[in-house]
Amino acid sequence: MNSVYKFIEKLNINNNTVIAAISGGPDSMLLLDILLDLRDKMNLKIVVAHVHHNLRKESDYEAIEVEKFCKKNNLIFELKKIDKYPNGKFSEEIARKIRYEFFDKIIKKYNSNILFTAHHGDDLIETVLMRLTRGSTIKGYSGFETISYDRGYKIARPLIFLTKKEIEEILNEKGIWYAKDMSNENDKYTRNRYRKYILPELKKENNNVHLKFIEFNEKLLMANNYLKKESDKYYEICVINNEINITKFNELDDIIKMYILEKYLKNIYKDNITEINNTHINIIINYMLNNINTVFDLPYNKKGIIEYNKFKVAEKINTESYEYTFNDYVELPNGKSIKIDNNTELTNNYVIHLNSKDIKLPFHVRNYRNGDRMIVKNMLGSKKISDIFIDVKLSKELRSIHPIVTDDTGEIIWIPGIKKSHFDMKKEQKYDIILKYD
Repeated sequence: MNSVYKFIEKLNINNNTVIAAISGGPDSMLLLDILLDLRDKMNLKIVVAHVHHNLRKESDYEAIEVEKFCKKNNLIFELKKIDKYPNGKFSEEIARKIRYEFFDKIIKKYNSNILFTAHHGDDLIETVLMRLTRGSTIKGYSGFETISYDRGYKIARPLIFLTKKEIEEILNEKGIWYAKDMSNENDKYTRNRYRKYILPELKKENNNVHLKFIEFNEKLLMANNYLKKESDKYYEICVINNEINITKFNELDDIIKMYILEKYLKNIYKDNITEINNTHINIIINYMLNNINTVFDLPYNKKGIIEYNKFKVAEKINTESYEYTFNDYVELPNGKSIKIDNNTELTNNYVIHLNSKDIKLPFHVRNYRNGDRMIVKNMLGSKKISDIFIDVKLSKELRSIHPIVTDDTGEIIWIPGIKKSHFDMKKEQKYDIILKYD
């Protein structure tokens, strides 16, 4: 227990309001007892946040008992009862999301900056072993941190130095009430099988094996933090305008590639990042190694697109015919846009310089149609758009959605990012419009 008290005292939370996630189980009730023991010494205001998951008939009783305990000890009690789950189906991920949204709200309500949870040493062993078994990232393999800041405030886990057995022995000795969740004995839950059959064998080898897992956990976290700092240096070089430069990316070590890609995908998927696993990461890396224009499916109604030496993730888009009329700006189904930018210094295929006297306005932008042809700049005669697409190795799916710009007569004047027509003006020629594709 000394390790637990020293851990809390080092948090420097004297004279503060603290939030404690209390389920009523043995772990959380010992956590609450420890905080109560320190309340006067550290001048703490303790707020108990209890989530009623509404999954067991005992949940009503447990919520009442936790509230009674709070009233008896002059603690603030906050309750969140989950009336129903999305689509009427429970999942650990959804339940966790609801819990932490509730904790966020309570942290803000009481102007606190720290949440205590009751994760203990056995929890850490179970988490690491499960993640090792199914595969994860270095950060994922490390389980959870003793202190984390992922949500903008501290989340502290002081019971990590204790085992489940030690926790129950202390509570029984002190005569403190706690709830027993009988579902913890059900073998259909993966964590329960690790707890019942694997942990006992490990503890036969070393009764304090949880302390060895803490050391292992800390070393993995140190390695993760170092690799994250290194990869962040290259992230700014490789990722521009939410697209990864494939040439620069492929020059990096494999481990740095993984960190960059994980950060990139997390920025896109946000709370849905759990939809992405190591298989997806490896598939994307292999596609980028080949660096051939293509489109491939990703979870959560998204697609990976490799095009013109760049990789990006975009929403799946409707490949039906489209056509827009515009004068100076238009947003496109592929997530890009075309706009007039007369200040740009670019001269590549992502811009075109036009003389309004040579064309009929307004502009039109549409996708490919059978028979499309264009008089390509610096070429005699016209060329099929389909042949141009083949020349640049544009995938069939990208061909169906890639923008083609015409004037009001239907004359094709530009395939943004690919080819310009004979209407493009040189620097020394007169032009009054510059269209830019980005």
